[in-house]
Amino acid sequence: MANTARVHIVKRDAGWAIKKEGKERASSLHDNKQDALRASNSLTKKGFDVIVHNADGSVSKWKKSK
Repeated sequence: MANTARVHIVKRDAGWAIKKEGKERASSLHDNKQDALRASNSLTKKGFDVIVHNADGSVSKWKKSK
């Protein structure tokens, strides 16, 4: 997996989405931000950086891949 692979956790009307960079659709949708963060843990192990956004769209955290 390339070092530049990224996913974003973003607020949507229906909850919190995990969306791979460059894709139009979300990979998964979660009821709350904590559930989305838990789900993203497996992605960091697969080589993805995870960029966590606040509800307003600003970046709150950047989790580097392991």
